[in-house]
Amino acid sequence: MSGGWPGLVPSIRRFFLGAASVPRAKRRGETSTPTSSTYYEGMPEDYRWFRQDELVRRCVVTNAFFATMTAGFRTVLEATGEGVDPGDYAYVKEGIDEINKRVNMDLVLFVSQVKRSVHGRAGFEVVLDGDGSPSWLLSLQSGKLKPSLDENWGLRGYSYEGRDVFYGPDEVLYFVNLPLEVDREGLSDVEPVRDVCRARHDLLRENFPEIARTLWAPYTILQADTSGLSREEADRAVSELAAVARVGKSIAINESVTATVVNMTPDIRGLGELLDRFDGAVIGAFGTPRFLLGKPIENRATAYAELEAYVGGPIAHIQRYLKRELEAQWYDRWARKILGDEGVVVPEGEMPPVLVKHRWNPVRVSDVYEMAKAVGALWGSHGMGALGGRLGKAWEMMGWDPSELGEAG
Repeated sequence: MSGGWPGLVPSIRRFFLGAASVPRAKRRGETSTPTSSTYYEGMPEDYRWFRQDELVRRCVVTNAFFATMTAGFRTVLEATGEGVDPGDYAYVKEGIDEINKRVNMDLVLFVSQVKRSVHGRAGFEVVLDGDGSPSWLLSLQSGKLKPSLDENWGLRGYSYEGRDVFYGPDEVLYFVNLPLEVDREGLSDVEPVRDVCRARHDLLRENFPEIARTLWAPYTILQADTSGLSREEADRAVSELAAVARVGKSIAINESVTATVVNMTPDIRGLGELLDRFDGAVIGAFGTPRFLLGKPIENRATAYAELEAYVGGPIAHIQRYLKRELEAQWYDRWARKILGDEGVVVPEGEMPPVLVKHRWNPVRVSDVYEMAKAVGALWGSHGMGALGGRLGKAWEMMGWDPSELGEAG
C-alpha cells in the first residue's frame, strides 16, 4: 500500500530509530527493468530463451520451486563450544526468523535460483532499516552486476551498471551458478541449449503455422497468358492474381489463365518426433522429470525413481549451495549483530557462542508424485489437456503460489 499507514510498530521504529535507508540502485524510466521489454531479439540470449521458450521457462521455474518452495525451510541454533546451551540464545533464532520474514526470504531464494540458473548469478542489495538491520532485499539486474576482485582474488565489492565497486562486499547478498573459477562469474544453465531453443522456435513459431495452412488449403499455381500485354501491364496482372489467390479465397479466371493445384503432404509424424527430441534435449539439460512438465510417462515405477533421483540429485545440490551461502553471508552477520545488541560482543575472527543453521524441510516424494501425476494427466501431451495453457492453475494444484510465476525476471 503506497502512501498508507504503515502500522504502529513500524511507526514507532521509525520514530526512535529513523526511517529505512533508500536503495542505491535507482529506477530510471519505464524501461529500466528487463521484464518491461518484449523485444526478444535485443535481449541477452539466455534470458531471451527463458522469456520466449515455454519449456525452458517451465524447467527453470520447476527446479526453483522444488528447491526453495515445495517444503520450505527453518532455522536452528548450533552450539560452538562445550557447556553452551543453545536455548539460552533463543532470541538469536527469533531475531533471524523475523529478519527472514521481513525480507521475504522464501521469495528471495526462489528468485535467486531462477536468476542464477538463467544468468549464472543473482544479487540483492541489502537495504537497511534505521537501526542497521535489513528491511528489504532489492533484486538487482544480473547482467549489470559483476564482482570486483583484487590481485589476490579477494572480493573488493560489486560493480553495477558500469560503476566500479558501486557496492561494498557486505552490501549485496550474492549467489553464483556453477562457480568453476574463483572469478565468481558463474555459468548459465540455458547456454548449452541455445541452438536447440532456436531450432524449437523456428519449428513451432515459423514452420508449424505454414504447415497448418497447407494441411487444409493447398497451394495454387496460376499461369497467365500475357502475350498481348506490355511488360508493365503483364507485371501488374500477375501481381493482382497473386494478391487474390490466397488461402480460402475464390477467384474467377478466363481461358487465358491456367490454374494448377499442388497438394502438400508434410511429414507430420517426423516433425512431431523431431520436436520430441528437441524437448528431450532441453529437459535433459535441466534434469527436470518429464511428468512434472506435463509430459507422458511410461510407468509409475520409472517416474517414482526419476523423482527420487531428482530430489536427491539436482534439488539437493541447489539446496546445499543456497544453505552454505545463506549461513556464510546472511545468518552469521545478523546473528553477530543480534548478540551485540544484547551485550554479547563477539570479537572479529572469533566464533560466536551459537551458529544459525539453515535446514530445508524434506520433500515427500510420494505426495509430490501423486499430485504431479494427476496434474500431468490434466495438462496432457504438449499442453493439450484440460489444463493446457493454464500453468497457474497447475501450480496451484501442486500447492505452489501461481502469483510467483511471473515474478522472476
